[in-house]
Amino acid sequence: MRNRKFKIIYSGLIAGFVSEGFLGVTFTSVPIKKILYNPDWQSKIFLEVTPTRDLLPSVAGIVILSIAHSWLFAVFQKSIPGKTWFKQGLFWGFIIWLMYWVFQEWFIYHTLLQEPILLNAVELIILLMGSFIEGLIISKILFEKKKTE
Repeated sequence: MRNRKFKIIYSGLIAGFVSEGFLGVTFTSVPIKKILYNPDWQSKIFLEVTPTRDLLPSVAGIVILSIAHSWLFAVFQKSIPGKTWFKQGLFWGFIIWLMYWVFQEWFIYHTLLQEPILLNAVELIILLMGSFIEGLIISKILFEKKKTE
């Protein structure tokens, strides 16, 4: 039991660090920044607000949130589609993306910061890749074969 709790915590932390590392590198890359911060395409409020955010607490919070994603995977793993850790990990990454990032992009970036929907779509594609990474790592560490009935 104690070992399982430890695996849930470290799988969440590893998945969070790696996926956030991927997202950080991708979102700070020159081609992506040229797209997302182009004043001809991006909203004025987005360009004013996003440089003022404090990234360290944001990233730390998302890494810690990954522990919850790991715990939820452990709770629901028997009902997650797929017979392999890879298929379950992809599905779980999609669920993370759908439940967290799509919501955030719509309500924060599109609605509050008035980011154009096409730029939301660019971000959501990148965030989906990061979510797949997170789901795959969690599944690789926590996957248990389903017992056939």
